[in-house]
Amino acid sequence: MPRLSISTWTLHRLLGRAWFDEGEKGLTNRSDAPSELALTDVPRAVAEHGIGTLELCHFHFPRVEDDYLAEIRGAANDADVDLFSVLIDTGNITSEDADVRESDVAVIERWMERASHLGTSHVRIIAGDDPPTDDTVDRSVETLRKLAAYGESLGVRVLTENFKQLGSRPETVNAILDGCEGRVGLCADFGNFPRESRQEDLKQVMPRADSIHAKADYPDGVMDAETFDACVKIANDAGFDGPISLIYQDGDDVWERVDEMAGRVTPFLGKSE
Repeated sequence: MPRLSISTWTLHRLLGRAWFDEGEKGLTNRSDAPSELALTDVPRAVAEHGIGTLELCHFHFPRVEDDYLAEIRGAANDADVDLFSVLIDTGNITSEDADVRESDVAVIERWMERASHLGTSHVRIIAGDDPPTDDTVDRSVETLRKLAAYGESLGVRVLTENFKQLGSRPETVNAILDGCEGRVGLCADFGNFPRESRQEDLKQVMPRADSIHAKADYPDGVMDAETFDACVKIANDAGFDGPISLIYQDGDDVWERVDEMAGRVTPFLGKSE
């Protein structure tokens, strides 16, 4: 059944705009902004807002040791929140340089292992950060299939997204998914297609979506509710049956906007055919 979810990206400001890069000396935070919320407290916080599913951005993890991952998993269990996925926002699996691809794949695989330790059922991997060509689509398909096979060994399903250069058009997204032959699923993001073609673009990929990033536009600080509702309706008409993650990135009024989006999504929950 469709259900409310949230990504820690929505809570980015509350997490102190944390962005932990991993290097030889461990994790280093790019941000020195103060945080209002610890990652281990996120499950409780989202549950208090009626949200029972959570996606975690890889760069929000201040630690990656097994005991810390177990702490997050325990916090989610205590809050009765499902850890759906880790959003792996690193690596270019379509780079022409085979050494770069190999190095990036190794990083992605480490995050897949961490997702497995966390108990998430999915990871989201970027299809590629190069312009769409036959070669880049082929490299994306080849690498995603390998990652999907590794995910299967860990009990984690791989998703990709209409994201970055390679995923910017629905026909390319569908070509990649076709090439993966069901081994890779899709996170469909409302906001990643151009505004002028967004609804038609979403209609082309939504029937294949395993998850949704429900992102609203806020021109002049006011939600474009008409467009947001139309995107939710496209998901409903496609029979979408998964988590709908509320995505907000435009200001400090995070929980107010989360509640606003939830109020517009909730009437559609349970209406999927």
